[in-house]
Amino acid sequence: MRQLLKIGTLLVCAGLTLVAQEKSAEDLVKSMKKEDITYAQLMSGMGMAYESIQNGVVSMNKLLVDRGIYFIRTHPAPKQKPWVIMDQEDHEGFKAMLVYYDKKMDDDVAIIEKATQKKDWEGAYAGAKELGNSCISCHLAYKEHVKYVMK
Repeated sequence: MRQLLKIGTLLVCAGLTLVAQEKSAEDLVKSMKKEDITYAQLMSGMGMAYESIQNGVVSMNKLLVDRGIYFIRTHPAPKQKPWVIMDQEDHEGFKAMLVYYDKKMDDDVAIIEKATQKKDWEGAYAGAKELGNSCISCHLAYKEHVKYVMK
């Protein structure tokens, strides 16, 4: 499973340059409400949103699913640009990945939302697993490269 995720991450990273040309990371961050939080705090909120989706799907509770989806779709930007946590040489790759995964996660939650509306809990569960794979793929690619923790 871990090997499959690494291969998937490499394939995704290879295609990030094309995606990044559509919308820049700077544009993405500018489009979001800014909050006085660090990038780590934002990721903690994203994790809680994912947990809400998982718990909602397992308990067949649409309200919990909807709350998690809402946060993922409307999450704020941290107080500093997210790529400052990386060495300068990693900024462009990290920016491209932010743009890619912002759209990918929106696509993932759209699948979950559609299934939940139909009360297709198995479909919602499959969508939640895909969302989790998106989270893990991003973390595998860059988590070990973080050089700076926002204060």
